[in-house]
Amino acid sequence: MRDALRSSPLFSGRRLLVCFVVTLVVVTTDALFFHVQAVRTAAEFATEVTIHTLGFYGGYTIVALFNRSGT
Repeated sequence: MRDALRSSPLFSGRRLLVCFVVTLVVVTTDALFFHVQAVRTAAEFATEVTIHTLGFYGGYTIVALFNRSGT
């Protein structure tokens, strides 16, 4: 069961980590320089990172599920 989940395109720790790092860089850059999304507190920052990471992960997972080149 664990091996099936590990090889499944539905769950991926590496994908989640990549999504988190990319989102962290984007939200940090926005909060420090561009101010497109008003982030004033650490709680708002954490919320933005969490929401965008999960959204990015969801989209990336959908692409991975429909990617037939790996099989």
